[in-house]
This record gives sequence, structure tokens and C-alpha cells, in this order.
Amino acid sequence: MDLTILSAVLVVAFGLLATDAVVHSGSVAVQVAGPSDVYKKIIDQRSLETVFASQLDRIAGTVSVANAPEIRSSSDEGIGMVLAESANLKPLAFALQRQMGYNPDHLRFALFLQNGTLRGVVSGDGRSRGKFSQEFEPEKDEPLLNFIQRCATWGASQLAPYTTALFLLQHHAGDGDFRDVEALAAHALAALPPVPVNQERSQFENLLGLVELFRNDPHAAQRHFQAAADAWPDSAVPVLNLAFTQVQLDDNAAAAARMRALLGRMHSLLDSMSHVPKPLIAAAHMTLAASLMGQHDLDGAEAELKKALEINPDSASATELLAELKQQRGDDAGARRLYRLAPRNSTSVENFGELAVLYFHLSWHDNEPVTRSRFSNPGVVNLH
Repeated sequence: MDLTILSAVLVVAFGLLATDAVVHSGSVAVQVAGPSDVYKKIIDQRSLETVFASQLDRIAGTVSVANAPEIRSSSDEGIGMVLAESANLKPLAFALQRQMGYNPDHLRFALFLQNGTLRGVVSGDGRSRGKFSQEFEPEKDEPLLNFIQRCATWGASQLAPYTTALFLLQHHAGDGDFRDVEALAAHALAALPPVPVNQERSQFENLLGLVELFRNDPHAAQRHFQAAADAWPDSAVPVLNLAFTQVQLDDNAAAAARMRALLGRMHSLLDSMSHVPKPLIAAAHMTLAASLMGQHDLDGAEAELKKALEINPDSASATELLAELKQQRGDDAGARRLYRLAPRNSTSVENFGELAVLYFHLSWHDNEPVTRSRFSNPGVVNLH
């Protein structure tokens, strides 16, 4: 490159890299590399980058009640970095950004051939996790795209273990394979300091409670949810899930008392202008309604379900629960209308992935097993 052009690119890029540092603050700097012979025989560079980055985007986009995401994903590099890349100076641009105080998490993926066998290596450096590296080999008959996604998921788990565990919980809800969720939770919990109040401990205990519900063990789930509530008293999520298990175990009076206390806290927070996500409030009214149905208080239950639907009109679960109530009253026509309406609402996102009511039906009848909701159908991600 001509020295004059090089100087101009450096001057312009240097001035714009500071802007990039602001625009992309919190994002992960991703590099994807591999020998040209791999690309020619198997996959081109652009497709490799797209598959790897898209998996990171899906994980980073997992909706959570957590205060802030552990990682943010950005598909836009910024003008400064684009200019630097056009001049083949991207490594220098990263160095300049670090000098200016912008030091995001880094993740690097490379494909290579070793003795004719395809392999991948994921390495990185997280501000809160430190350096890491792992080599991978495709499993027997594993499609290449699945292999790349598996590598990306492992990389994300090193930078954002909770977000990745929540992502895997939702996507393995179909096949019930929660080995990776439990492994991530066990590793994270073992690394936490032995203090009684810890938000991260609460979040992982809550996920483990959901895993136990998938196994139809509400007693074990309740123990995890109680541990989650003890570890983070300000969180509504484990309290909602505790009440869910109480309804499941036919302890309806206790569930009702718990939900009334939680709703009182929620509404006081609303009065003080604090943000309370609407799906949480709607789920609390719906859980209270189920506990009242279990106590044969249909009038009280109907009032709570109407409140839930006022807050979250597209809730398929609340609509179906109201249909069951109508059926109990002998209003078969009203029940049929609501049963028809409920699936139409199921296309709307109605809850966060940490809530039991997203995955399971509120079983207000006595002695019912844990039953999957008809309205959640997440896909499956293979990490093994």
C-alpha cells in the first residue's frame, strides 16, 4: 500500500476508533480464522464467520430477568474498524483501541486440519473470566454447521456462563438433555464466594430448580427455588417458582399467601417508579389464580386471571387457565372460545426463560404430575 494512503487511513481510522469504543462498548471482539485449504474443500470464510457469529448472537439475545446481559453482541464493526480492515491493519486497530481504554472480551475460533482430520480451537480472554482455550473435534456424523455452533456455544459459556446456561435450558427443553446446563451451574456455583447473598448463586439455583421440574420432581425443584430465594431476596423469580411448586404440590393456601405478599411488593415498587417487568406481574396474578382454583374460589381466581390478561393480553397460559375456570363453572361455550383463542396467543413472547410458567402448566387439580405447557416449543441445540 502507498505510504500516503496508509497514513491517511491511519489518521482517519484513529479518529474513528474512539467512536467505535463507545458504540461497541460491552460487545465481544470476535475473530474467525483457518487455513485456505479448509475453506476451499469445506466452507468459505464468509460462511464460517456468519455461522459462528450467528450462534453468539442467538445466545447474547437470550431474554433474561437479570439486570444486565453478561455479553452483548454487535454485528456492526464501526467505520474506524472497517477502514482499518480495508488496509489490512485490523490487529493494529485492536491495539490502538486497547491503548484508548477499550478492551472488550475477545473470542477467537480457528478451523484447521491435523493429519487430515478437521479440528477447531476456541480461545479467548474475558474481563471477568480470564484466558481460556479448548480444542474440539467433530463427533461421528456431526454436520459441520452443528460443529461450528457447538464451538461457538462453548466460547460463549466461558464469557457468559449464566446466559449460555439459560439459552441451553430453553433449547434443550424439547429433548430433556440438561447435562450442559448442570455442568455450567456446578462450575459456576463452585467458584462463588461462600457468602449468603449472591445474585449469581440465585440465578443458577433457579435454573437447577427448572431442570428438576422437567424431571417431574417438584420437591427437589422447591429446594433449589428456596435456595435461590435465600441467595437473592430481592428477586421475584424464585418466589414465583416457589409458589408454582406449592400449587403443584397442592399447598394452595401457602402459594396464595406467597403471591399476595409478592404482588404487594411489586405494586409498591411500581408506585416508587421502579421498573417491574409486566410478565412477572402477570405471572404472579396467574399463579395466585391457580392457587385459588385449587381452593375452589372461582370468583377470586377469575378476578386474578382478568388482571393477568389486562397486564399481558397475549398470555396463552392465562387464557387457557381462564378456559379451565369457565369449564368448572359449566360455561362450555365460553371455555371452547377461550381454548380456541389460547393457541393464537402462543406466538407472542409472554415470559422470561427463568419462569416455570413458561414451560409448565399450573396444575391446580390435586395429585397431578408436572405437565408441560402446550404453548412453548423451543428448538434443540447440541453441545456434546
